[in-house]
Amino acid sequence: MPKRINYFIILLLPALFLWAGSTIELANYGNDPNYIYLANAASICDGKGVGHVDNPGTTVMEIGAIAITLRHLLDNPNNETLVQHVLKEPLIFVNTIHLVFVVFNALILFLLGYVALKKTGSIWVGILLQTTTFLSANTLDHVWTKISPEPILFFLTCLYVITLLFFYTSKERLTIKYLLTFAALTGAGLATKATFLPLVLFPFILFPGIKKKIIYLGSLVFSFILFTIPAIPEYKRMFFWFRNMLSHTGKYGQGDKGLLDISTYLPNLIKIIQNNPVFGVVTIISIITLIYYYFFNKNNQERNKQDIEAKILLGLTATNIFGILLVAKQYSGNHYLIPVILLTGISLLFNIKLLIKSDKIVLPILVSSLIILFIFIQPKKIKYAERGYRLTNEELQSTQELIDKRYSDYTPVYYYPYSLNKFSALKFGDVHTQHRLLPHLNAIYPNTFFYNYAHEMFQSWNSELTLEEIVQQTGNKILFVGGPRNDEGANKMIQSGIPLVKIYQGRVQGVYELDSVKFQQKNTNSILQIAEEIVFDAEQLSMDNQFYLGSDKNSFGNAYNRTNDQARSGKYAVKMDSSVEYAVYYELKNLNVNEVYEISIWRKADNNSGRLVVSAKNDKSFYKSQHTGILSDKQGWELLRVKLNVPPELQNDTLKIYLWNPKGQLTYFDDLSIIKYVSNQSVL
Repeated sequence: MPKRINYFIILLLPALFLWAGSTIELANYGNDPNYIYLANAASICDGKGVGHVDNPGTTVMEIGAIAITLRHLLDNPNNETLVQHVLKEPLIFVNTIHLVFVVFNALILFLLGYVALKKTGSIWVGILLQTTTFLSANTLDHVWTKISPEPILFFLTCLYVITLLFFYTSKERLTIKYLLTFAALTGAGLATKATFLPLVLFPFILFPGIKKKIIYLGSLVFSFILFTIPAIPEYKRMFFWFRNMLSHTGKYGQGDKGLLDISTYLPNLIKIIQNNPVFGVVTIISIITLIYYYFFNKNNQERNKQDIEAKILLGLTATNIFGILLVAKQYSGNHYLIPVILLTGISLLFNIKLLIKSDKIVLPILVSSLIILFIFIQPKKIKYAERGYRLTNEELQSTQELIDKRYSDYTPVYYYPYSLNKFSALKFGDVHTQHRLLPHLNAIYPNTFFYNYAHEMFQSWNSELTLEEIVQQTGNKILFVGGPRNDEGANKMIQSGIPLVKIYQGRVQGVYELDSVKFQQKNTNSILQIAEEIVFDAEQLSMDNQFYLGSDKNSFGNAYNRTNDQARSGKYAVKMDSSVEYAVYYELKNLNVNEVYEISIWRKADNNSGRLVVSAKNDKSFYKSQHTGILSDKQGWELLRVKLNVPPELQNDTLKIYLWNPKGQLTYFDDLSIIKYVSNQSVL
């Protein structure tokens, strides 16, 4: 076969990959995972680092930051800052990152085939390694449609296999350069997602000697740190996340304490093999091949020639088994298996090299069979997934048209987090930056409201408020957008005191109008009275001038940080900076069910560092740290507020109230108010 035709053939699957990945329809405003990584990429560009460390996923954010920066520089018609541009037009930047990932992976797929052809001289080896990247439709779906670790894992694993081909065909394969290359790739993989962990094992088996293993480990740690530089301030949180993952039986560090739950672990092992028959069969064949080679092959001359092939297959098989055992703890899709599934082709190659003297007949038959298998199976699955995304987008568009046409004068309250819309997606992303984008969101989209279904509360971005306050601020024309998406969710809201009228309920979208008549009747009939109010304004001190006093004459903590530099009322306020992390401590004792507390304070600062904290003595029972203002005055003071309906578990408990300035930035506080309401009914 002419050489040029070989290179043309090597181009076919990458071209197919590029076409499919760039034309497949993405679900608009899919908050998890797309907006997690978009928001953190924007946060990097804003100089604030990252807040999401669960995967860790740092490489996704870094590449995303480069992609959105270039996109912003090439097209910024309104001369906005990068973060403003991203938050105003998030779909443009999601699609930009998506396209970058697809192009990169199409290129690496071509390079994989090209290197295989050059290093082995066989076009069939190149096609084999390319074809086996199409093993799982679930994998392709994540690589083609998600801004997530999976596209980067695809890229890195293909690069890992390319490195292995160079290693195998090199006469000086056990040199430091290959050791360092494997360490660099593995460190980048671990910085992307913990599911890359099985590939840590491979060089341990491949490279002999304690010295090389120590060098490998040290280089691996250095590589991980290098690729997670934006996440270094979050290492402590990252450690606890992974510790909980290991020490709890449920998903994402949840569930009972323990290494694993046998009742789900063993069925998951079976599911992995059932859902990945080719990968499972190749792994089993590899085990049999290695048993034959090491225990039954008596031909010493042949064994000496094949020692490197056997070692490579041993490393690959150990990696695959480790991957299966690791993922079985919380298996919910093949995307968790990407790093080991993509080793199927190279594992097949070394099985053939150990078992069969000539691969001229076997490889063409094997590759042709795999291609035919994928042609019959994968397109149907991919089309089914794309159809779901297309239907989702059509429903979102038609719903928005309905709102624009009939309810344009209504104030939208976005159902969160289980809804698909621009604002819920941006809020979801910001939550996973640890609110690093919150000042920008408040500035660009003021008076944006959410109903946080998970916590059954209303918010303006991250500030808690009541439905009554939204109505007072905007009028009684309120539209709930995005959900609830079923009658059960709607009934739960109605029973909690939010009267709804259904306008639309579809597959992924719900729209409801607030029944203003019933809501007004409910407020008229509710009993809510102020029982007590305590005020602290930094004006009153104890006789020895050592402590603040409130209107109840009780102490509010040491007064050493009192200042007259700024004050909202009177002459004095509380000043916090790098020398003051905590201030103004007060306790509310003997809480009672049906009591409602509203704790608020005014803050003046150029940042969101200073916050109001309200906590039970056991913070697992109740803890709120509020650093987002719900309104501001003309002098630049913002109101922070926390509300609490005392639940039964806090009966007779004590509530701690204090100020916290974790970042040590200059902040002033004044006019703390503690209001106790007594009600015989549930209060929003």
